Amino acid sequence: MAQFLREVLDRAGMQIRDLETPTRYSRTSVGQILSGEKAPSREFVDRFVSATTPPREKEVLLRQAMTLLKAAKNPATPTASAAPGSEIASLATVAATAQGQAAQAQEQLRLAHQRNEELTRERDDGQRMVLSLSLLSSDLRQRIATVEQETGDQARSDLKKLTAQLASAQRELERAKAGRDETELLVLRLRRRSDALEEQLAQARNAGTVNILFSDGPGIDSSPRPEEVQEAAFQTDFARALSAAQGFLDEGQAHRDEVREEWSLVPRPRTVGPLEQWRTATHVATRALGCTLTVAGTLAQATSTYSGIPVLLALMGLLLVADPWEPAAKLWPLLRSLIQQRPPEQTLVFSSRGLALRGGRCLCALLTAAGAVLSTQAAQHWGAWWLVLLFPLTLALGVYTVIGQDDRVTAAVQQVLGDLAADFSTSPPRPGNPKPTQLIALADPDWLADRRQELSTAFAQGWKPAALWVKVLMLTPVALFVIALLGSLGTATLHTFQGTSWDGAGMVALVDEPVRAYLKANSAGLSVTEGTLYTTWLASGIGLLVISFATGTFGARLTWIAWGVGSVFMVWAGTPAPARGISCGAAGLAWGAASIFALQGLGTRRP
Repeated sequence: MAQFLREVLDRAGMQIRDLETPTRYSRTSVGQILSGEKAPSREFVDRFVSATTPPREKEVLLRQAMTLLKAAKNPATPTASAAPGSEIASLATVAATAQGQAAQAQEQLRLAHQRNEELTRERDDGQRMVLSLSLLSSDLRQRIATVEQETGDQARSDLKKLTAQLASAQRELERAKAGRDETELLVLRLRRRSDALEEQLAQARNAGTVNILFSDGPGIDSSPRPEEVQEAAFQTDFARALSAAQGFLDEGQAHRDEVREEWSLVPRPRTVGPLEQWRTATHVATRALGCTLTVAGTLAQATSTYSGIPVLLALMGLLLVADPWEPAAKLWPLLRSLIQQRPPEQTLVFSSRGLALRGGRCLCALLTAAGAVLSTQAAQHWGAWWLVLLFPLTLALGVYTVIGQDDRVTAAVQQVLGDLAADFSTSPPRPGNPKPTQLIALADPDWLADRRQELSTAFAQGWKPAALWVKVLMLTPVALFVIALLGSLGTATLHTFQGTSWDGAGMVALVDEPVRAYLKANSAGLSVTEGTLYTTWLASGIGLLVISFATGTFGARLTWIAWGVGSVFMVWAGTPAPARGISCGAAGLAWGAASIFALQGLGTRRP
């Protein structure tokens, strides 16, 4: 396993230090894994391959790595015990009797309580580690501020050392915060799993089929943390304390990976075979057809007097966009049971994430149709300005309707770009399920709870820590309002200037001709011609503008101001009396616009 990982790392041309951030382990732990001193976790292997392998080769190398990892961890003789992270619905498939099922569920509940207490203690320790590293970072910043005021070689050496220590402390602080948040999420998910197991056992006890004894399991060692990772140690020996902190964070990351793998708290991407690729292509083509029918039906309804067929086309399109095949396949056994007038054979399980995605695609299809109608109206009546805003938005909504938020599309593309001839492993057949205890169940309660938690976090902590979908949800009405406002302003501007023409040469002559007239009237008796004076005036203005912008020096800007004042005076003197105000106003406006660049510039010194 270690040799395989080293070969992948060498082929990628990366160093161990490049893997700290993507794998969430320190370079010491990564080095121990690559040297074979420590066995990696499944999560580490997944992150390692993702960081060192192109997407088209990821699936093939990940299968090889998982095969080696399984051979390295599993004993020669397989055990008969089931993994504690199996779904609650599979408890009845691993025991022959109700008593055996309840005994295994009770053992799982005991392990869940034990893991939950371990994670809770790890979360508290992680919070204390965050506070310790925050205090250390603050102390290092104060030391750096003090050393920066000193001079000499020793001060420079101390400053370089303190800066490196601050960078290391900041890096470990980010790891500690990420580990704390990840542990909190695992605690919530494992607590939900424990609650579900308790409900399962309570139902069995109420049914009178088994006798259940709830137990909290063995106590968790609550020994204090090592002295090296406590606050006082960071003030005395930085190197020793930071090394101990790295070990503490690596141990916590390994423990979280173990819990995540043991209880299957994070779904893993599945391998996509040729049949699944064809299914994905069929789904994409069906959604594209549905989006087209929705747009065509809406356009026909908006441009014709018939209301039956266009509405039917739009409804058919929405049905195809919603991907009804999987829900229909799940509903058919229930409908068959109702037709045959017998109890259902299995629980109807639906996914809140799947329902949300289907509803979002239907909404995007309707918005695409609305954008197509508005684009048609804009092209015929409102003007081309609206098309600049509406057409890209309509196209983006249509693309999202067809392929947005579909993990199968990403996996299928990666599989096509990878090795199409690779063998695909099949999972062993599962035993038959007994009759369900409930008719409808939620397949992914964690997903809905996580979205609710992200929404609560956005309202409680503000904009910055909010999830991306919350920001998009909040910005969409604002964006639509801005687009409508810009379109209205653009239409109003076009109507305002309709029928008028722009005389650019006349505006230039409004300033240029008075300057030429002033130079011609006042150059008599000089040794230079009028043309030379005009060229010098124009070249000096351009040069002062460039020099003031590029250097920001006081002399260049003062000369630029004097040149502008002199130019406005020449325009005043060279223009006939009735039009002097307009000419000077145009000259002042042009000079002020140029001064925005001349008086800002690249060389501006900020305090």
